[in-house]
Amino acid sequence: MNRVDEGFEPPDALVEWCRSRTFPLHVLDDEATVDLDWWNAHLKDAGHTISLRGRDLDGKVITEGRAIVQRNDLRPSSDLVVAEHDGLGLLFLCAAWQGSHESRRFTRRFPNVFNPHHREDEDPLTQITAILDHCSKNKSMPVVRRDTWSGWPLTPGVGVSLMAAFMWAVGVQDEGRRAQMIDQYGVSTLIHEGWLEDPSVTGFTTRRYRRYCELLDSWAYAAGTQPEIVEMWLVKRWSARLAQARNDVSSPTLF
Repeated sequence: MNRVDEGFEPPDALVEWCRSRTFPLHVLDDEATVDLDWWNAHLKDAGHTISLRGRDLDGKVITEGRAIVQRNDLRPSSDLVVAEHDGLGLLFLCAAWQGSHESRRFTRRFPNVFNPHHREDEDPLTQITAILDHCSKNKSMPVVRRDTWSGWPLTPGVGVSLMAAFMWAVGVQDEGRRAQMIDQYGVSTLIHEGWLEDPSVTGFTTRRYRRYCELLDSWAYAAGTQPEIVEMWLVKRWSARLAQARNDVSSPTLF
């Protein structure tokens, strides 16, 4: 663990909440209602040969309207993606899930993944697909870029949160631990609990992201749970805090 984080223990509320949750039920079944028409129209307009699907309330795969996408669907060769490049299709499914999730800060935004500086003889998707392929095949984080301030590779239209979601989906491992999702709500909770770090996820370097994953892993071990459930508590905690403030409730209602 980072020396600065030594002694930074998980709150009792987190430990109590996490111990009553299970990975298959509460993480893999974590769902978002996605507007398939919106996403597929944007994919078509952008020239992608990608189509996203979802499920109805009975679990049947559907191709239009509002549909359910579970976190368990965020995986390679997902039934909910039809694409020439599986990794790129999965990236957009991750973006759709994040942008439609009621508890997360990630807003619905269509990522423009085309490289605006590509050569005339180069496919404008080569830059992003090469990075996605590296993560999928090697199960490792992208090679640290020494020529960028953040260490992250140049991924057009893809920020830290979306890249982290993709890395989780394909099972990227770093220093013996799985890459974890990162959401602004979750980091805001960490800062509120006393974490000494930059509060903006968009400014997270690869080094700072690794520190974040290490902290989740440490808290999960202390609580006897998985890092994904810790991350879920962090996100839901801030979401509940906002709901409490907006509803002007005098007494705490944080689940």
